[in-house]
Amino acid sequence: MNVIKFIFSRKYREARRKDREAQATLQMWAWLEKIFASGMLSFDYKANRLFMTQPMASLLLAGGADGWVRAVDNIYQYAHWLQVQHEWEEYMRKEELAAVRRALKDDPKMQREDVERVKRACRQDIAMSDLPEPKTEPFEFFIIPDSVEAKVEPLAVGYYDPATGQMDVATWDDVRDLLAASE
Repeated sequence: MNVIKFIFSRKYREARRKDREAQATLQMWAWLEKIFASGMLSFDYKANRLFMTQPMASLLLAGGADGWVRAVDNIYQYAHWLQVQHEWEEYMRKEELAAVRRALKDDPKMQREDVERVKRACRQDIAMSDLPEPKTEPFEFFIIPDSVEAKVEPLAVGYYDPATGQMDVATWDDVRDLLAASE
């Protein structure tokens, strides 16, 4: 097959499209990594809550309603990926520790090199399927003012379910009024 036919072939176009999608994903995640490091976004994994500063929310809202939902979904996917990576490393450390303890029972005079060899062997024997499948769960998000004060009230609160794409957002004043009316 000559080069011209190959360039216009479906297989070539499909490969190029996949490459562009992978590049876009990597660029977006690099951008999110910088935003998380700057403190404009943070995710509380225990409470399953996303905190976003008002300037960041304004920037994301400029993309319209669909852009806003996509941005929140991308942020969640990145935070979820970080959590899965953390869980995987924690699982690996526990398995390595157990393997080293078993090896030390057999040979209490093991050298440091032997311990490292046992750890490497343990890591190679663990399959990705050993870790339970990560669950995508609905989460709350809070848009907070960009402030250095210790106590700030959120500007808006919301709920997002990544499985269904359902999102609800309300201003904090509306929520506070509803809470006061229900008391």
